[in-house]
Amino acid sequence: MDNCIFCKIISKTEDAYIIHENEYVCCFLDKYPINNGHILVVPKKHYREFKDVDQESLSKVILASQQVATALEKLLNTDGITIMQNNGMFKDVEHYHMHIIPRFKNDGFSWIEPDIKVSKEDFISLSVNLERALNKSD
Repeated sequence: MDNCIFCKIISKTEDAYIIHENEYVCCFLDKYPINNGHILVVPKKHYREFKDVDQESLSKVILASQQVATALEKLLNTDGITIMQNNGMFKDVEHYHMHIIPRFKNDGFSWIEPDIKVSKEDFISLSVNLERALNKSD
């Protein structure tokens, strides 16, 4: 994609601190990190959404994420790692990517979990409907 910042980084027409790449993925430091060492793992093929990523690219993204997380834990002596990605209106770049975020006690990063009550009937209904939807896709 011509105007995609991640495609420009992958093609080396935009600067970034690339820490690892192979045929399938490019891993680089996030320009606006949540914590020092925040890495983005990006498939080299352009996909807008998680659901669109081909299986081979997706498996390479998760394997690279595991390698990056392991290296960060050792290098930065983290208290943990947060691995996440956003879809739809919640992502800030229109190119699927995974965030690998080093975590430290009292680092100030969190998400707020709303206090939502779900009835037993709603759990049953949702689980039945999801099971049907997933069995259709096999």
